[in-house]
Amino acid sequence: MVATNMLNNARLTVSDQPPYDALQSFVRENHIALKGSGKGNLEGLVFGVKDVFKILGSTYSNGHPEWLRTNEPDDFTSSIVTKTLSAGADLVGKTICDELCYSISGENWNYGSPINPHDPRRFTGGSSSGTGAATAGGLVDFAYGSDCLGSVRVPASYNGVLGIRPTYGRVANDGEAPYCESMDVLGYVARNADIFRRVSKEVLGNDSKKVTFNRLLIAEDCFDSVNKDVVEALQPAVNHLKQHVEIVENIKVSPNGLEEWTEIFRVIQGYEVWESYGGWVRKYRPNLSSGPKERLEWASTITMSEYKEALNKRQAIIERVKDILPEGTLLCLPTAASVAPLRSSSLEEINATRAQSTKLLCISPLSGTPQITLPLVKQHEVPLGISLIGAHDCDLQLAEFAADLVDSYSKN
Repeated sequence: MVATNMLNNARLTVSDQPPYDALQSFVRENHIALKGSGKGNLEGLVFGVKDVFKILGSTYSNGHPEWLRTNEPDDFTSSIVTKTLSAGADLVGKTICDELCYSISGENWNYGSPINPHDPRRFTGGSSSGTGAATAGGLVDFAYGSDCLGSVRVPASYNGVLGIRPTYGRVANDGEAPYCESMDVLGYVARNADIFRRVSKEVLGNDSKKVTFNRLLIAEDCFDSVNKDVVEALQPAVNHLKQHVEIVENIKVSPNGLEEWTEIFRVIQGYEVWESYGGWVRKYRPNLSSGPKERLEWASTITMSEYKEALNKRQAIIERVKDILPEGTLLCLPTAASVAPLRSSSLEEINATRAQSTKLLCISPLSGTPQITLPLVKQHEVPLGISLIGAHDCDLQLAEFAADLVDSYSKN
């Protein structure tokens, strides 16, 4: 296994050349690094950016060499990069992502799959795979990704770092590769609670009103969706969360079952992803690996009437989550269905894990609510994430609350 604390002594530096990268987490062909202002809230920190965001002087690859070849150089720099540089942090490189971001395992057959610093035999999770690996390995202090179906949350869980999917629309994601317009957001991970606080303050800005988190809902149907050994491994984390609120209740999130929600999510995501990529796929006929290829082929068959029906059904989900999560209430659930799967796992095993995880990961994007995954416990000696979902636009206070929970847990 790769020792994380050893990697902390090999921090990357800003360079015109691709950085040495023991975790295979950074792109090579389209590398770019930029020096920050050196002044501000993020002074002294280094960061990475998922290779789906525009940075003037480079061209994002979206996880595929054919995309890189067939797209023009970036014509501007995404505002999140500009903002972070202005706040004092240095950009050391772009991080590898899954192929067209249409996966959550962390594999990339074109550029190589990043290595999980806790156990190189296991996947890193995706699609922000390099983002999770580089941060967990201490190569950067924090890194940006994008999240639709867990593309930040899963790598954060698998690699044992704090990760957030903000309220939909809370953070500008201009310059991001087209994907799933109605559910995709910019997210980020950080290697410890203090850095997470600093980045959150800079990225999220202040909440519109003061919130006190005093009620915790345990999502019974979410915990029932994962294996019993996972529930048992998460129990110390759940117990810790309970100690920091006044009221604890159990709840069934989806009245008709999470399978219904996952199907609604898949239709909306699939239709919008095909809207984003269908023309490019038909024009260039790129060589796609089996997972993204099969999902794109299925996405191409979704009709507009099916899409509109799914959007109508989504409204009921938005109202349901709004009803169960008033201000001050948090929903507790597993981040993913398991620890990072072994790279030797069969395709059937990977697909089964993906199906289980989808039940958990679809809630936040369907409802537009913020979700944070916390690295509190381990199973099989590797990280296992626990998540909190809050009401819309309580993001900064949720981030600070989560950071405090991580700090207090480490003192137990």
